[in-house]
Amino acid sequence: MQTLVILVALGALIGIVAWVVIVLRKFEARKAFEREREAQFVAEMLRAKPQAAKPPAPPAPPAAAAPAAAPTAPGDPITAAGEAIRSALAGGRGADAAKAFLAVVAERTRLTLEPAIWEGLGRALLSQGTYLEAAWALHAGAALGGDAAGAQKRLVEVAVRAGDAGQAQHALKLYATLLAKYPQSQYADFVRANMKEQEKKLSKA
Repeated sequence: MQTLVILVALGALIGIVAWVVIVLRKFEARKAFEREREAQFVAEMLRAKPQAAKPPAPPAPPAAAAPAAAPTAPGDPITAAGEAIRSALAGGRGADAAKAFLAVVAERTRLTLEPAIWEGLGRALLSQGTYLEAAWALHAGAALGGDAAGAQKRLVEVAVRAGDAGQAQHALKLYATLLAKYPQSQYADFVRANMKEQEKKLSKA
C-alpha cells in the first residue's frame, strides 16, 4: 500500500514538473514572438521616418560666354578661280574663263578641274591668242582623262596655230616640249620638220 502511495505521489510530481516545463516553454516562445514583433515594428518606423533633407546643391557657375567667332578666312583664290572658270564656261563666257585662269596662272598646277573644263578653258585661251597657256590647259585635260595621244595632238595643234600666227618662238617651245615629254610620239617626224621651218622664220626676222 505504501508503495502504491509513493508511486502515485511520484507520478503527480512528474506531472507537475512536466506541466511547469510546458508552461515555461510557452512563456519563452511568447517572449521571443514579442521581441520579434517589436523588432519588426521598430524597422517599420525607421523606414517610415522621413530622411533629413539634403542641403540644396550650390548653383552652377554661370556658363562662360562663348568666344567670339573667329573672322572667316578669305576663300582660297585657287578654289575661287576654279569656280569662276566653271561658271563662265557654263554661261558661254570663254573670255571670262580665260581671264580667271590667267589671274592664277602662276599656281595653275593647284587647279582641280575636270577634263572637259580644261578642254573648254584651253579653247577659250586659244581664241585669246595665249598659245602657251592654251596648250597647257588642253594638254592637262587630255592627260587627266588618260588620253596620251590626244594630249600630244593638242600640243601639236596649238604649236601649228602659234606658227601660223607668227609666234615662231612659242611654236618652237611647244614642239620642244612635245619631243621632251613624248620622245616616241607618232608626231615626232612632223614636229621636227615644222621646227626647221619655224627656225628659218626666226633667222629671217
